[in-house]
Amino acid sequence: MSDAAIDKQDKPSEGDRHARVRDKRFLITATGPLLGTLWAASLAHDQPLVAVLGALIIYALAALMVKKASPIGPAWNVRAEFVRGFRWLGLGLVRIRDRQVGVRAQLVWIVVIPTALALLDNHYLSELISEAFPVVDPAELAAQETRHANVKDLGLYGALAASFLGASLFEEVVFRSLPLIVQRWRPHATILIAITAAASTALFALVHSDFGTGNVVSAFIGGVVYVSLALYTRSLWPSIMAHGIYDAIIMVSWVM
Repeated sequence: MSDAAIDKQDKPSEGDRHARVRDKRFLITATGPLLGTLWAASLAHDQPLVAVLGALIIYALAALMVKKASPIGPAWNVRAEFVRGFRWLGLGLVRIRDRQVGVRAQLVWIVVIPTALALLDNHYLSELISEAFPVVDPAELAAQETRHANVKDLGLYGALAASFLGASLFEEVVFRSLPLIVQRWRPHATILIAITAAASTALFALVHSDFGTGNVVSAFIGGVVYVSLALYTRSLWPSIMAHGIYDAIIMVSWVM
């Protein structure tokens, strides 16, 4: 279903009551997928199965709440509401120039390009940054050792779950959803989109400051790549995959 077909269901209806119902549905369908996704990410490190089940429960509860809201038009349904909600978060399929691409192009953008970027970053850029900004501060060294120990305790499968659910999915939704929402809300407001993307990228880099300057620089460069992927494809999946593969290579190397 196209964006136009989904958004067409949200044209203003007559009367304040219909406007309030529309706003209620939008709030539920935007926050339901968001809360479910963040819930899954928060539990991924220790309980990956519970994380997935918890997310499904939140989706189901949100769907029931949507169903209770009176429909505005004959074409309204829960599926359309959730498709729109996930797309607003950026969890839809890749769209180039606001048109959904075919299956092969989806695979290229969601698998091939993110894998190439992650491998390039791990094998070349990360080494250069580590040499340029060595970690010497005792507190930063201790933080890194604690992180290594925690990942080792997770084991191989736990490290993979932490990479893709706990780190990649969580951080991409938190830091890259807002620029995508702004892009969807005001597609021609280039300056506003750029400011939002820059602010979210800077914040993403700063939250990695506990592990040294090199980690901040690496996170900032990665953030630029991830937000560029997200804005160009209008989807979080390419950035989630690039981020997840990058983290998985590192975390699995700590476990092995």
